[in-house]
Amino acid sequence: MKRMRLSFLFCALLSFLLTASARERGVNGTHTPNCGSWELVYSPSPNGNGSLIATAHVPGTVELWSVGNYNADFHWLTLIEHWDGTSWQVVPSPNHGSANHYLYGVVAVAPDDVWAVGRYEPDSGGSPTLILHWDGTTWSIVSSPSPATYNGMYALAAVSATDVWAVGYYYAGHQRTLVEHWDGASWNIVPSPNVGSSDNLLAAISVVPNTQVSLWAVGYYYRESDGNPSTLVESWNGTTWTVVPSPDGSTRENYLTGVSSTGPTDAWAVGFYNTPNGLYLPLTEHWDGTSWQIVPSPGLSSSLTALTAVSSISSTDVWAVGTYYGTGAQLTLAQHWDGNSWQVFSTPNPAGYSDNAINEFTSVANV
Repeated sequence: MKRMRLSFLFCALLSFLLTASARERGVNGTHTPNCGSWELVYSPSPNGNGSLIATAHVPGTVELWSVGNYNADFHWLTLIEHWDGTSWQVVPSPNHGSANHYLYGVVAVAPDDVWAVGRYEPDSGGSPTLILHWDGTTWSIVSSPSPATYNGMYALAAVSATDVWAVGYYYAGHQRTLVEHWDGASWNIVPSPNVGSSDNLLAAISVVPNTQVSLWAVGYYYRESDGNPSTLVESWNGTTWTVVPSPDGSTRENYLTGVSSTGPTDAWAVGFYNTPNGLYLPLTEHWDGTSWQIVPSPGLSSSLTALTAVSSISSTDVWAVGTYYGTGAQLTLAQHWDGNSWQVFSTPNPAGYSDNAINEFTSVANV
């Protein structure tokens, strides 16, 4: 799984209003939230092949946005869906002519101010960055820098309407970290560090609340010594991005794919790592204001348990989602931090539990 890129198949929504019983099978020792349980909410799938990858809550409302792509006329096109409190509906979104499109991240500043990011692949070659904006009426493509032939944006975070950040990579002999900033008028590249001269990539970004201007970005880089990936954490202090030391779960592969924070002394980063015997286990790391430390989280499979995203509600109320292999199928995974330990909760698997069935959570948001 070297230079692994996660497959994106299902989008998870965390809601405290869910009341139906969960339908998970095959997970021992699962828990039920005091406020309800996880319930399957159906969403449209254009051409029967839609993929939702990221979700974001609109502040002060019950609305959500989710983004991904679907295949039509032999090209992958942008897919954007909106939750109005009752149902998910597809909202028209633009595309470049004759190209494949991939949306990986979304953030909502207000009901009339939403951003989505990704990349597109013209038939002529290359992979420029792709950034879309919702103004309350329509989605439109907004010009964004592409420093190399191959680029990609994976995640977004917003401080305000004039202070929005996107992270990803560009390829210049090796993958390098890419950070772009919206100042209210245009998107511009902000210099970001890399570890070593091999591949680096940023997969997630989060605002740190209760600070003037502070952010976390996480991902991974490939060690020059053995070619395996290590965790990568970077911090923005209002002036510069710097690498912050972060531990690895193993001497082999280590990936961070999600980050969330409730304040300067409380942040979580999640992903997965590979043990020397080939087992993939969830990786959960916590920032206490001084250092990043690994906090044990349960592995549910003899092959792979991986976390892809995390949402912090408070220091004692954090959700992380992902996937694991069990009963011959790939199954959804949701686990909760209560301030003392990570516990796994029952979650539905709409594709079922038969061999080769694929169920996966790739994003989580709190309403």
